[in-house]
Amino acid sequence: MQYVLGVDIGGTFTDFSLLDGDGQIKLWKESSTPRDPAQAIQQGIRALADQSGTGLDEFLNKIDLFVHGQTIATNTVIQRNGPKTALLCTEGFRDIIHFRDGFKPERYNIQLPPPEDFIPRYLRIPITERVNYAGEVTKALDEDSVRAAAKKLRSENVESIAVTFLWSIINADHEQRVKAILAEELPGIPVVLSSDVLPMIREWERTTCTILSAYVLPGISRYMVELEEFLHGNGFQHPLLIMQLNGGCSTVSKILQRPIYTLASGPAAAPVAGLYCSERTGMRDVITVDMGGTSFDVSMVSNGAPELTRELRVHGMPVGVAAVDVHSIGAGGGSIAWIDKGGALQVGPQSAGAEPGPACYGQGGSSPTCTDANVVLGYINPDYFLGGRRDIDPELSARAVDMHVAQPLNLSVPEAAHGIFRIINNNMVDAIRVVSIERGIDPRHYALVVGGGAGAIHAGMLARTLGMTKAIIPRYSGVFCSFGMIVSDVRHDYMQAFATNTGRFDLAGANKVIADLERRAMDDMIEEGFPEGEVTLSRYADAKYPAQIHELTIPIPSVGDLSETSIKLMEQAFHDLHERMFTYNVAESPVDLFHWRVVAHRKVDSPAIAKFEESDKPLSVAEKGTRRVYFGDINDYRTTHIYDGDKLERSMNVIGPAVVEQANTTIVVFPGQQLEVNEFGDFVLNL
Repeated sequence: MQYVLGVDIGGTFTDFSLLDGDGQIKLWKESSTPRDPAQAIQQGIRALADQSGTGLDEFLNKIDLFVHGQTIATNTVIQRNGPKTALLCTEGFRDIIHFRDGFKPERYNIQLPPPEDFIPRYLRIPITERVNYAGEVTKALDEDSVRAAAKKLRSENVESIAVTFLWSIINADHEQRVKAILAEELPGIPVVLSSDVLPMIREWERTTCTILSAYVLPGISRYMVELEEFLHGNGFQHPLLIMQLNGGCSTVSKILQRPIYTLASGPAAAPVAGLYCSERTGMRDVITVDMGGTSFDVSMVSNGAPELTRELRVHGMPVGVAAVDVHSIGAGGGSIAWIDKGGALQVGPQSAGAEPGPACYGQGGSSPTCTDANVVLGYINPDYFLGGRRDIDPELSARAVDMHVAQPLNLSVPEAAHGIFRIINNNMVDAIRVVSIERGIDPRHYALVVGGGAGAIHAGMLARTLGMTKAIIPRYSGVFCSFGMIVSDVRHDYMQAFATNTGRFDLAGANKVIADLERRAMDDMIEEGFPEGEVTLSRYADAKYPAQIHELTIPIPSVGDLSETSIKLMEQAFHDLHERMFTYNVAESPVDLFHWRVVAHRKVDSPAIAKFEESDKPLSVAEKGTRRVYFGDINDYRTTHIYDGDKLERSMNVIGPAVVEQANTTIVVFPGQQLEVNEFGDFVLNL
């Protein structure tokens, strides 16, 4: 049995999930350290080593797989605190990131200000060169203009450079030569090429993807290299794996070649965790939600596969690459309650984060947060927060809610706290509707799988509002994404542009492109230590009708060379997908194919977690006592039974109203609801 460790850095807590050699799962939460994220990781690893009764070196030496997700790249983009970055582009195209795709985010808002350019115009430097759509050089690269640009960038103290030339997706020679020149002129300055990170059409998306990669590269490079050095210097014997936004994980060396894959890497593990939890009970259609300290993340899993999108944007900028479709809003335990100019109560998106945190932390925060409201309502036990490892002060919560919400709205403190609770619930329900009802999917046919330290408090009300009948709170709910990391596959995505059409298909050209991609994929996997027999290769193509603007990605035959039969199969696959997505197809039309994709998977063995035997113990063995809890249905507190979640066993049923406490999360069972433990030890909330 392998030792596998998953670590996820969140805005408030850094979560750890450890699968040990006996098939037991150990969970741990450590307060995040935003100024030095690695500090929280080192503290958490040492705490797990102490729990195991071993030294740090011995503990890390046992770990076979270490998977890490982080928000450093995403936060760098959102906060715009990254390095001074420049763009070298084809002459005449320096304003592509200003013009974008020609559409306004709010097209009918005549007062909408223009977007802030991510790189100022004086650092977007045109280079004399031109390649046409066929990859033919129509204007030779002017190397003197490249050296002149390097001189200017040196004087401006630029720290990272993105290079995006027209049609480098077909012929990347000019980009490669520019990188070589910059290495001579600006040694030590990282350079990212568009032909490496996103070799596909659409100039704005490709340019922003390259810029974002260059912008986050220096920060994540320092962090990941230092973390890997710490691990290897203290006994860890294997490559550090980084969670990617496509739902798989990869080595540090590969991530640094394509830094864009670190954006939103933590939340991408949530659907994997939700699917693992649901599939073992026979359910393949689930909505996963993860409520942490700063955000609320929602994703759909239909027919056993997380939804992927190429429409992901970070701070309004398209990422371009395939990513797990996670819809995020600012609704977490640290979300701040405030009164708007119209006198209405709002919650979020501003967050108190880890520092200073909610008012009850006693770290100087004075604004009321969702966590403070839950403390006032009696949902959170102030004596058992993080299993009693952290002291919180309920008086500080009550004071913050009173001063900032109750008094301005002429409410009692419990009424104000319940108002905060209801509003953040409505915000989260709206987020779930975005990925379900607004896409024509009825959430009542799905199960809700709930993650995050704060998620299980709100789960019962979210599911009830949406008309769902069941919510599953895994035992690892409090460290949802870090658990998802230890059950995630190793995955690499490869892509190459090659235009053809099913009416005049170039079989030789397409087969050569696919063979080249598969060779690269297999070479990379073998280099990372995964034998060829453990790797699965899947093929896809981006297809559209002639004159259409956007493509759909279709699976294509994954064994052997493409043939005339394969062409018909691809054509029919596109017609079928188009009809499913848009209710119609044009069956008599040929199909354009442009981007060819190969995905390399190495399946990670699922943890062999022991099943729970049915218990004949009475429910009373898990009872911790009672306390006064406010549910809002009778506008007053009521005496409520409190249960120890770690002592609840299979076949025990908890009838609401009740509260179930664990070290990493709290489950609120509202009136009219029932909680039971299934054979895997997960909590099932029946509405």
